[in-house]
Amino acid sequence: MSRFRQRLQQADKRITRIFSEYEEVMWYGQRKWHFVSAIFETPDAPVSVPGGGEIQDHAPAISVMTGDIAGLEKESLVVIRNQAFRVTHIGSDEEGRTRVMLAYGEPGAGQKPIDQWSS
Repeated sequence: MSRFRQRLQQADKRITRIFSEYEEVMWYGQRKWHFVSAIFETPDAPVSVPGGGEIQDHAPAISVMTGDIAGLEKESLVVIRNQAFRVTHIGSDEEGRTRVMLAYGEPGAGQKPIDQWSS
């Protein structure tokens, strides 16, 4: 391993320690719970719709060290701060870190019906 890559990994570990939700992020797989350090993201940036209007994107995600999620699959259960999420997409390994897209709710439960307009 090159010195540059070693230094990059050390810096990445420091960033994870500073921004992570340590021991509050866990996922269920291979018949056991896994506790991981992850950076939890809940974006709320509006997306403009041609012709007028906006869509609010509230899809949460975690950024985690790739080695910490070996065995994680789409539709796996992830729990963050006692809130259940399901995995919708696992990104590619980017120099030892992977971004995992989530959806609210447990796997198999489906999405809650939309019964009101947002303000």
